[in-house]
Amino acid sequence: MKTQVRKSVPNDVYGIHEVTKITWLKTYPNIEEGITVEDIKEKFKMDETSEGKKKIEEKKKRYKDNNINTWVAEDKDKIIGFCMAIKEGKNNRVGAIYVIPSFQREGLGKQLIERAFDWLGDGKDILINVARYNKQAINFYEKLGFVKTGKSGALDSAAKLPSGKFIPEIELVKNCLGR
Repeated sequence: MKTQVRKSVPNDVYGIHEVTKITWLKTYPNIEEGITVEDIKEKFKMDETSEGKKKIEEKKKRYKDNNINTWVAEDKDKIIGFCMAIKEGKNNRVGAIYVIPSFQREGLGKQLIERAFDWLGDGKDILINVARYNKQAINFYEKLGFVKTGKSGALDSAAKLPSGKFIPEIELVKNCLGR
């Protein structure tokens, strides 16, 4: 298996979107929180419409923003994971990191997030939001030095589902000053 991590290019938006869809369907349904597979499928249903395809295409504009950077993991020319980082005002942020479940626990997530850390630098703390019930991801981030901030709830619009429900999130921070 030949996997590689590289800087993303605009045409990667389709592969990135597919990774997001696959990982959301596997990760976010949760009986205790009332988040169903149907909720997640509904979120991605619009993708097949012309409006949905236009929204995916519009994500290419992010590549012109010097404060956003994305890296992808590929296996045999197929995108299997990605990480997007954002340079913000007071803090920096990992906006998203997903690896297709069948490729998890192979070190790809760590390779991806380390690219983000290098690019973000050590001048500001790094924030990340994670579903509060995603123990695997929380453990991953904690091993990388993230700690819970105590902030929780519906922290960003990506967590909103078409049913009106939100994926409940917690915020974690990595203190990077003097890392």
